[in-house]
Amino acid sequence: MKKLLPAIGLLLCVNFLSGCGSETVAADDPHENYVPELRAFDIIDSYDTDTATPNHPPLILDPYLYDGLFEVFWDVDSLEDYRVSVRINDRNTIENSIVVHSQWCGAGRSCDQSGNLICEYTSDFFMSCGNAAQERDIYPLIDQIPQKVYLFIEICDYNSGYCEYDYYPVELH
Repeated sequence: MKKLLPAIGLLLCVNFLSGCGSETVAADDPHENYVPELRAFDIIDSYDTDTATPNHPPLILDPYLYDGLFEVFWDVDSLEDYRVSVRINDRNTIENSIVVHSQWCGAGRSCDQSGNLICEYTSDFFMSCGNAAQERDIYPLIDQIPQKVYLFIEICDYNSGYCEYDYYPVELH
């Protein structure tokens, strides 16, 4: 019995030090209401300004440089398919913004947890992304050139109405 008491004491000590009395529990499996999370959104503009670089200069889209091409990148944490949309507005709210491009992303699709699009801004105020045949007329947002606008990325859950977004101010030339 004398040999057993130190062993029990040691066992209790190890249990105490390993956190047996703590509130930590294993994470549950994702539940049905799991929604996608936008982890990163970046743009490379007409002047090769990359928003992934800290303290980057203001973004400018110019239809006469590189044929008006610019790039959009994103990272998402999602267990299910989600819709990604690139939008533009003349104010920093997503309400009444113009959808430039929209597509489904997820396992087995052209975009999964991350994606990128090559987009085009034309001198007659149209925008498109991903070699889409349909260009979006953004002229209703233009008062004068240069014009400050906001370029959004929005991700929406496949199963619910949950959406989240981020944006960058951009100057159109």
